[in-house]
Amino acid sequence: MKIKTGCVGFHITFRVPNDDVAQMETFFEKHEDFMRETHHIEGTVEPVVLCYAVMRTPEFSNPLEPDLGETGHTLYGITEIYNGPEGAQMHMQLGQQRNELFGELINLTSKYCVGGILGAPVMRSM
Repeated sequence: MKIKTGCVGFHITFRVPNDDVAQMETFFEKHEDFMRETHHIEGTVEPVVLCYAVMRTPEFSNPLEPDLGETGHTLYGITEIYNGPEGAQMHMQLGQQRNELFGELINLTSKYCVGGILGAPVMRSM
């Protein structure tokens, strides 16, 4: 299935001190396992995830001039896109049923989240 206008997505950005990167890496390993166990990549049974991507990069003092050095933090972005609100809602419902994983997400978000788009419609796509 293709991402199109009207699909619904999440994107969260985390800024993590390099000393705490292992905690984020472990969380994302568990989160990927959860996604693979409970989500579909095709068909009509929700949640059908059209995009699941976790990105990581060092935070540079000046992103346009990386030679100026790093800040001592790592940036993470996680993006998920679903066909519509039903898939996004089912994702949230399934996630909240995993008490430990959901609690860890809340903890990491409260400590390191610098931006989030939650359950927003896709405005443009290719």
